[in-house]
Amino acid sequence: MMDNMALFNFVKNKKLSKRVANIEDGNADIYGTCWNKGSSPTLIRTDKNIGQTVNAGIDATPAFNGLDLSSIFKDVEEVTDSYGNVFSRFPKTYINKDVNSGFIARRVSRGKSGSGWYLPWCFWDFVNNKELDYIDIGKYNGSLSDDGTRLESKTGKFPLFNKNIIEFRNLAKANGAGYQQLDLHVVDLLQTMFVIENATLNSQAVVAGFTSGQNNAAHTATVAETNTNRIVLATANADSYVVGQTIGIGTTLNGNQICYNRVVTAIAAYDGSNKAIAFDGAPVNIAIGNICYNMAYKTGACDSVVSSIGSPVSNTSGKYPFVWHGIENLFGNMWQFVDGINITDLQAWVCKNADNYASNLFTAPYEKLGYVDASADGSVTELGYDVNLPFVNLPKTTTGGSSSTYYCDNYWQNTGQRVARLGGTWLNGSSAGVFCWLLYSSSADATLYGGARLVKKPL
Repeated sequence: MMDNMALFNFVKNKKLSKRVANIEDGNADIYGTCWNKGSSPTLIRTDKNIGQTVNAGIDATPAFNGLDLSSIFKDVEEVTDSYGNVFSRFPKTYINKDVNSGFIARRVSRGKSGSGWYLPWCFWDFVNNKELDYIDIGKYNGSLSDDGTRLESKTGKFPLFNKNIIEFRNLAKANGAGYQQLDLHVVDLLQTMFVIENATLNSQAVVAGFTSGQNNAAHTATVAETNTNRIVLATANADSYVVGQTIGIGTTLNGNQICYNRVVTAIAAYDGSNKAIAFDGAPVNIAIGNICYNMAYKTGACDSVVSSIGSPVSNTSGKYPFVWHGIENLFGNMWQFVDGINITDLQAWVCKNADNYASNLFTAPYEKLGYVDASADGSVTELGYDVNLPFVNLPKTTTGGSSSTYYCDNYWQNTGQRVARLGGTWLNGSSAGVFCWLLYSSSADATLYGGARLVKKPL
């Protein structure tokens, strides 16, 4: 295994460039990173990425990101469809992954820059057999349309939960041709661009996201009140919440029997040992012992953030969502289903065409990956790579890692037929991130923590 200095010299001397062509094909700028597969998640910037500086901002205070005006990010823009759904439009981008015994190099470019490069299938029209100029990725966690028939991407809505992957798939497709939920090809694009931009495998070293929310049966009401818009908790428990978060209140943890999807409007002292958490919506009756807990943030929490990467209030506390190039909650807040991946007893099968997505299918048009997923839960230290299907890299090894080494994110698995979720929730803390995979749930599973994201191909 190379140390960082040897790896730097390897890249500097352009030995790496012999493995992939430069820019002669498309005459497009290339941005890349290289990793020596060591425990440090910090990567070396390569190509046009050398010397770049990236920072995350807070609210209306801008932060400098040297890649905002680069060829790979300058044309990313916000667009709205005829339904009012808001998307972040990513132009067609090619990817190269050079996986060697001593290093992993990732590169992106707006043009195809030689052999070994591929265009993610989200940029392909399978009916007309042609490339697409862009992909529209939902700005917000998916919510339900007012008529209850479609998955949306709109501000000021509570994310939809308690639906399984099949239900989310159908709700996304109900918008019309080209609409789908987040899939493995969009994830490939986002993971690769995030890593290259920030030159780290540690997502939360860039921004924490909403990953340190509360889910504790000990957070119980200490005062009974009727017709109220507050719950009184012990001060130490109340201090775990912040204004703007969403809460639910139940007679059981996550039960929602009293109320749910309520936004915290204030937290104030009640007496010497308790604080009152005020919330919006219709008044409710609170009994001593009722349990308070977090839920996913209402969409639009990052609408005030002006930087391409950043959060409201804090980037490090784990109590706030974040935005990345127009996409709110790239990770954290809630699990996001990733379509196009079916798993049976740790063997993943993947599909290229979103029109053919179907759960629990382990034959054509699904293709079997050339490796088996890790058989133990844990922190990811190695991702699988199939040279014939390079667009999906699932956890292969989970020994020897931590929240600050290797990929810095956790992985959970189960035998049997499983589907994929990504990113982690408000409960996963330092385990969440762009490489945090939950390959545990069946296609029938629907939970409080699980949601989806709307995507649109320009078909």
